Amino acid sequence: MKRFLCPLFFMFFFNGVLYSQELSITGVVNDEEDHAVSFANILLLSATDSSLVTGTSTDEAGAYELQNITAGRYLIKASYIGNESDVMAFDLDTDKELAPLVLEDTDQKLDEVVVTSQKPRLERKIDRLVFNVENTAYADGDVWDVLKITPSVMIVNDKLSVKGSNSVGLLINGRKINIPHDDIVNLLSGTSASNVENIEVITNPPAKYSAEESVLINIVMKKNIIAGYNGAVYNKYVQGVLPKHTIGTDHFFKGKKTQLSFNYNFGHDRKVVYYTDITNFPQNDGSLSTWTAEQEHLNRNKEHNFSLFFDYDISEKSRLSFTSITLWEPEIARVYDTDTELTGDSRWSSFETLNNAEREKLNTSYYIDYIQDLGENGEQLSFNAHYTFYDETDAQLLNTAFYNTTGGLAGENDFTTDASQKINLYSFQGDYEAPLGDNGKIETGLRYAGIASNSSILQEGFDRDQPGIDPSASSNFDYDESIYAAYVSYSGKWDRWKLKTGLRAEYAQTEGEWDMEPQFNERKNFQLFPSGSIQFSPNEKHDLNLYYFRKISRPRYNSINPFQTFQSTFSTIEGDPELLPSTRYYIATGYTYDKSYTVELFYKRKKNGLAQLIFQNNDNNLLRFISSNLDQEWAYGIDLSLNKNFTDFYNCYVLASFYNETFRFSNLSTNEPVELDQFSWFVRTSNSFSLLSDRSLTADLNLVYTAPMLSGNSKFDAFGALNLMFRKTFYNKKLSISLGVEDIFNQGNQFNTRNYQDQNGTSLQRGENRLLVTGLRYRFGNSKIRDNKKSKRVDERNRI
Repeated sequence: MKRFLCPLFFMFFFNGVLYSQELSITGVVNDEEDHAVSFANILLLSATDSSLVTGTSTDEAGAYELQNITAGRYLIKASYIGNESDVMAFDLDTDKELAPLVLEDTDQKLDEVVVTSQKPRLERKIDRLVFNVENTAYADGDVWDVLKITPSVMIVNDKLSVKGSNSVGLLINGRKINIPHDDIVNLLSGTSASNVENIEVITNPPAKYSAEESVLINIVMKKNIIAGYNGAVYNKYVQGVLPKHTIGTDHFFKGKKTQLSFNYNFGHDRKVVYYTDITNFPQNDGSLSTWTAEQEHLNRNKEHNFSLFFDYDISEKSRLSFTSITLWEPEIARVYDTDTELTGDSRWSSFETLNNAEREKLNTSYYIDYIQDLGENGEQLSFNAHYTFYDETDAQLLNTAFYNTTGGLAGENDFTTDASQKINLYSFQGDYEAPLGDNGKIETGLRYAGIASNSSILQEGFDRDQPGIDPSASSNFDYDESIYAAYVSYSGKWDRWKLKTGLRAEYAQTEGEWDMEPQFNERKNFQLFPSGSIQFSPNEKHDLNLYYFRKISRPRYNSINPFQTFQSTFSTIEGDPELLPSTRYYIATGYTYDKSYTVELFYKRKKNGLAQLIFQNNDNNLLRFISSNLDQEWAYGIDLSLNKNFTDFYNCYVLASFYNETFRFSNLSTNEPVELDQFSWFVRTSNSFSLLSDRSLTADLNLVYTAPMLSGNSKFDAFGALNLMFRKTFYNKKLSISLGVEDIFNQGNQFNTRNYQDQNGTSLQRGENRLLVTGLRYRFGNSKIRDNKKSKRVDERNRI
């Protein structure tokens, strides 16, 4: 315990300590004729596992220097446009000048020469899991498919969650991207995973990042060290009930001071989902009127994704980056075809609704980053500016035919809706980080974000009374938000202890104005968000950890629009400008044995949880999907996980979670409290196989199963899926072909019930669960180049 108190004392009072010794390595690179080679790439590797430590390039005289290197045993290698030197091993205990590295006129691969052992597929660190994906069957697929097999990540019907939370942020190379959830799916589904080194699941995000996300997923790309050019073309085809197709190209270039990448893909997505909604409406005489709606939801979507990344090294200590990401969907056609049968109703026997909807969407964003290294000890100052423009237009024509109890036509109704939303986002952030003592680091920063949203709607032709706003009215809603934030964080390690802790402060001011109501909504809110993780490792076999955080979720911008739009005559989708932010608390403690077996206990609580709740209005026979706050949510449970290489070609990961959750909310129609309680569990397992002597054939077998669970104000029955994927590489890994099947036994359908007080209904969703997936990728150019692909995210864009 004294060893623990001592580092804490040093942390809080920032007493000075000695810096560790830092050494330098110098040398030259020659060709076989003993001529100096300018701008060759130098790779310094750990002799233990061949992992990259650092890299540099030679100057015009062929000389290089690596600074700030700690003592130890290393490997070093030079390369230049396909030619490589032999690997040199050496011990570093003082400043060292190495013998010349000689480039040979060969095309041997680095991993054929220096890789002596594979990285573990899953690594557990103090605040995150690191999933190494390079040798899986999904490595030449897309990033979205890789996320589906990432430990702790759950993706069901394209909905992303980690540890039961859907407040998940995405980063690439440590930089946050921030686009709407649907656009994230589209972007990552069109982004090749061939250059992904690992995926980090950050279960306790540092205070540097917004307090919005409970979990961050960081997609780490391979280092772009080798100079030159390469490119790739790829094609992915998926067959369900309907075909889906993506074609794209990547291009990467690295010079002495510049890195440039351009990525484009075109997707043509077609999918169909079937719904069966059964609602029992109580009548005045005590009987029930049962409405059974069979809906076919057909979606056709054409999408263009563009991204441009440019990095320029102004000097050895300063870098400038420009990024642009654009997602353009010029054609989104949706058809909702609904047949509703009525029993026990004296007015109609049935009605048919055909909803033809069209949407166009543009989401374009621009980022500028500047990084300045200060001094020689690792101090760094960085600035970021960002702007996003989002423009969406929706139009729908809803036609309904009503039939009387004898089957004759009783009436018709045509109803049109035109809606639009325009959002401008901009942010500015400055960060400073510096070492503190031998093994510590402190970070601090300031941030401002501004949001301006304008929404409008025009509805004409509807002649039926129902709760909510006047459905035939036109209106505008303006929403503005300003967020000011500051943070400080500290990380350090001493002997057997590791610590990360931080505090973030956020002040938010929101204003909403709706032209249909005279009031002007304004809120001001200041909150503190502490977080901390601590790990104790008495020896190499045992690890103990404890972590805690407090976070916030602000309403998505479309959920606060006070409009009521119709999917059919029977169902509406509604926003609520009075939504409150949600706050979340999470604490967990765990034990890991031999880096393979983990048990973790957790407790979480949420106030004013944000959800889309389903309520039936019995007076008007209406099913309403309303953005709402849950009063309280809490859950406690245990996670059990296994991660182990049983042989040199087989890796197994298993996660089983058992928990009890409780949701408390108010019934909209009665304004009385409702409490739902459920014991639930889920299991997921990933099994990876490396086959053939050269490991050019890989296979992944994955299973997900979820027992009955709660979601919003509904209870869901159990569902699951078994997936199998193969990948084969050819021609020295330049060509890869993948083939697989998702949800082999078609068990991913979801059935939910709502049965409390005056609510009595069920819903069954049947999607395209069983999918045949094929992929083809071909690389050209300098195959050793690694991309500098990274993407951005500012903290408000995921709420679009």
